[in-house]
Amino acid sequence: MKITAVQTMTLEAPLDKPWRISTFTLASLTATAVRIVTDEGIHGTGECIARLGPGVAAAVVREILAPVLIGRDPQHVEGLWEDMYRTMRARGHSRGFLMEAISGVDIALWDLLGKAAGRPTWQLLAGHGRRRIEVYASSVLLDTPEVMARESRALVEQGYRAIKLKVGQGIHADIPRMEAVRAAVGPGIEIMLDANAGYDPTSAIVVGRAAERLGIYWLEEPVLADDLPGYARVRGAVKDIRIAAGEGEFTSAGFRPFFEQGLLDVAQPDIARAGGFTGCRRIAALADAYNIAVCPHTGASGPICIAASMHLSAAIPRFRYFEDMYIRNPLHDMLAHPLPAQRDSVITLADEPGLGLALDEEKLRGFSRDGAPFS
Repeated sequence: MKITAVQTMTLEAPLDKPWRISTFTLASLTATAVRIVTDEGIHGTGECIARLGPGVAAAVVREILAPVLIGRDPQHVEGLWEDMYRTMRARGHSRGFLMEAISGVDIALWDLLGKAAGRPTWQLLAGHGRRRIEVYASSVLLDTPEVMARESRALVEQGYRAIKLKVGQGIHADIPRMEAVRAAVGPGIEIMLDANAGYDPTSAIVVGRAAERLGIYWLEEPVLADDLPGYARVRGAVKDIRIAAGEGEFTSAGFRPFFEQGLLDVAQPDIARAGGFTGCRRIAALADAYNIAVCPHTGASGPICIAASMHLSAAIPRFRYFEDMYIRNPLHDMLAHPLPAQRDSVITLADEPGLGLALDEEKLRGFSRDGAPFS
């Protein structure tokens, strides 16, 4: 089996109501889809994270990665990953758009291999083989304490046993939100906080201490992703709450200082940013060595990324929670059949080959920025 084509499609879906977080407002959801085609007529589909400028990742795939892949055997996925990474690593490009492009290709390769073998990717990974993965609801967006409490209570009524809230607007705005939600859902529901790097270290410490009092499960991305001294300050001051981060990291090397310095309790690599299955398995193996939990990030991504994250969660060591985005995402309309849904805060994976995605190609093209198919 040989790779004969590497194709991309840039996607965008406007939102009826923008998603507001502490550091950004999303008016539309964007992604870069990747398709790998073989001489046996089998293809796989992947997704690169692209919060802005999906054409950038598409260009990297076509102009830098495709020449590495054409004519190669897709079964040699580790070797392909290394060769793609090697193209620019020595030139100082070991993160960013290059790694996001590699991620989409790697997801597509693992989807293709699952289809070729007639097995779901989560089985093909030969990992932990979890058929059922525990989830948390993500995310209750920024609003008044009353609105956020009401939405959180409704999520509990839908069966969720863990809920994530957006915070990061400051201690005077966020602590009343936390208190209102805890009062609404009671002590038996886990609550996570996601600041999206909206705090300075001092504010994060104040919020963290309030979170300790309220029995919060974790504080996510309290400060900027590259502020290791800030993480050290927060970690040193806040002892009775988990610190989570990693959606902005790209490689096991990037996670290493966080692990070595004891800054994190929970690692959150995003499969569409951190090297696909191949890169995220390396991160999970490193986290295992430090006894750090892994909760893959999904966020505002499309259904290809989310499906891949489910399969990753089924396979990796130290898995704790899957991020189940309950907010309506219009990109999911590209699916002919919906992804597995949570029941009692658990998702059960299916047995369809590869990622198990049934894409409606016509609807998929409807999200194409230029109206064109994969090319």
